[in-house]
This record gives sequence, C-alpha cells and structure tokens, in this order.
Amino acid sequence: MAHSFLLGNRDFGRYWAARLVSYAGDQIARTALLIAVFDRHGGAALGLLLIAGTAPRLLGPALGALADRYDQRRIIVVCDVAQALLYGVIALAAPPLPVLLALVAVAATAATAFTPAGRSLLPRLVPAADLGTANARLAVGVNAGFAAGPALGGLLLAAAGLTATLLVDAATFVASAVLVAGVHRLARAGAAPARPMRTILREGLTTVRGNPVVRAVSTGFLVMVTFAALDNVALVPFGRDALGAGAAGIGLLGSLYGIGMVAGPMLIGRARMDLVLYAAFLALGAGTLLTGVSPLLALALAGQALAGAGAGWHNVAADTLIQQHVPADRLGTVFGTVYMFPYAAEVLAYATGTALLAATGPRTVLVVSGLGILATLAVVGPLLARALRSPVLAGDLR
Repeated sequence: MAHSFLLGNRDFGRYWAARLVSYAGDQIARTALLIAVFDRHGGAALGLLLIAGTAPRLLGPALGALADRYDQRRIIVVCDVAQALLYGVIALAAPPLPVLLALVAVAATAATAFTPAGRSLLPRLVPAADLGTANARLAVGVNAGFAAGPALGGLLLAAAGLTATLLVDAATFVASAVLVAGVHRLARAGAAPARPMRTILREGLTTVRGNPVVRAVSTGFLVMVTFAALDNVALVPFGRDALGAGAAGIGLLGSLYGIGMVAGPMLIGRARMDLVLYAAFLALGAGTLLTGVSPLLALALAGQALAGAGAGWHNVAADTLIQQHVPADRLGTVFGTVYMFPYAAEVLAYATGTALLAATGPRTVLVVSGLGILATLAVVGPLLARALRSPVLAGDLR
C-alpha cells in the first residue's frame, strides 16, 4: 500500500528508508546493550543505562530549536554520523560502565536532536494535502523498525556477540546518513533564515503555550501515556501469573502490539486527523482493557494488536495536526517540547505502576490502564474540537 506513494516521490522514499534503518538501529543497540549490561553488571546498572538513554530527552526544546535555526537535513546527517561513531567506539573499545553510560547519554542527545528535525522537515518533502498520508507511511516504516529491532538485536547478540551487533547498529546510522544526504529537495530548500537561538526558542515555547491545537495534543500525550505506560509494568507478570504463558507467549504479546503499530497506519488513507486521534484513544484503550480482562492468551493477543493499532494512529494524528497548525519555522522547538511529555508521563507511570502492581496485581493494572486511556478521550476530545474552531490558529500560521 505504501509503494505507490513512495514511487511517486523519490525524495520521500529515501527519507522513509532512512527512518526505517535508523529506528531499527536504535532498537538493535538498545536491546543488545540492555541484555549485555544486565548480564555483566546487574539490575542497578541496567537502571542507570535506562536513565542515560532517557535523561537527554528532557533537552527536547533546546535541541528542537536547532531544527528551526539550521538546515534540518544537515542536522539529521550529523546526528546519524555521531551515533555511528559513538556506537562504533562502544563496540571496539568495550569501555567500563561509567564511560559506557556517558557515551550512551551523548548518543541519546544526538537522537533527541534528530527527532524534531525529522518531524519538522516533512512539510518540505510533501504537499500539505499529503501530510496525513506521508505520516502514515512513515509510521509503517518506523514502527516496522521499532518492532523488528529488538528481535534483531537479541538474535545478533546471541549469534555474533556484542561487538558485531553494535557494529551492525553503527552501519545502520551510516546508511541513514547517506540516504538523507541524497534527498535533493531538501538540498534545494536550504537552511532557515538566521535568527538568534534565544528568539527561536522563545517563539517556539510561546507557540506551545498559545496554540490551542498544540495544547490539546500535548495534554493528550501527557494523560494518555501516563496510563498507557502502565502496560509496560504489568504485561510480563500478567502473562506469567494470569495467563500462565511462557517466554514465547509473553514475547508474542509484545510482537502483536508492534504488528498493530505497523498495520494500523496502513488503514488511515486521507481521513481527518482529529477523527484519527479520537479513534486512536478508543482503540488503544479498548485493546488494553481487552488484554486485562482476557482469560486466554489468544484474546489477550487480539487486545494487544488493537492497542498497537491505536498507538500507531495516535502518532500519525499527533504529528500531522502539529504540522498542519504550527508555522514551519517553529516546528522544531514545538516537536522537541511536545515529545518531552511522553517521557515525563512514562516516569510517572513507572513510579505509580510499580506500587499499584504490588497492591492489586497485573490484571487490575491493565484494566486501570485501559479505562484511563478511554477517559483521556473525554478530556482531549472537547479541547481539540474547540481548538480547531479557534481563530487563534489563523494568526499563528501567518
């Protein structure tokens, strides 16, 4: 379904392929390092590794402003090359844990700069009428890399060892850089007009506060992810204790979620993005709730597939709504800021979810997660409906 769209826009096709290999590389490295660090240093070191990979995401607004100041294509290429070098050093030098954590944090900083640059350049690649379709096609590629990366990382680690696995990861970043460097339309577009960084950051943050569509999307991210991330806390003990599933069955639960994330965006077409966002909350909430009440593994797998489709729809709708309603010269800062909210929500979910799991059990945690996601629609729906009717938007887009 994606092929006809890609064949019609070669630059978009190169960018689509770059995002696929880059995100697959992220997941390959993450999985291999998590396993290797846990095996060599234990659970405390694993927590430190997760913090090192997450903390730089809080720099999103400042790093996103770079995409509003400099050429986005060059930012992506530099970030990819930097990550290739960093993971190459980790692979070949096998550094001690403190140095490894520092290198992972620097790589995560490059990934944080990559994300808003990638999301904000898409309007330069496709016509405005095709933004929804383009985001859906990108989601198929990104989610495929997200779903396949962990399996590839685990298989490569088992078959070839950590050094070879991380060198493969470094190669994916080189491939991504080469693909994006060859996107000619971005080369012709050139860099944004020079403005002081403090002005760019101030204008972007003002847009986050003042644009009603951005506020609605941000609210949805914060509330929805706070509940949705409870799934990560509960899914393994739910599979083990409530369903009696083995490792393969638990792995299938995660795989079906990833498959749903890939398949869901294929169904969007040219639908209105506000309706896609509402459907996303319904599917994600209903799928998580179905998982929680399921007496059988097969029914839980169906629930996870539905939830994954909702997650895929949400990402497409959120990105497209921001791209449609934020001025192009502020997209980097806005995306960098908006995408801080899911990481803040995950921290909150993990803190509360662990206590809730101990007090009530995994089935209750999943039910609370599903009901909370469904309740998010009652909050975000009216906010977004009012936002799309707001006269403020016309002023923002000038």
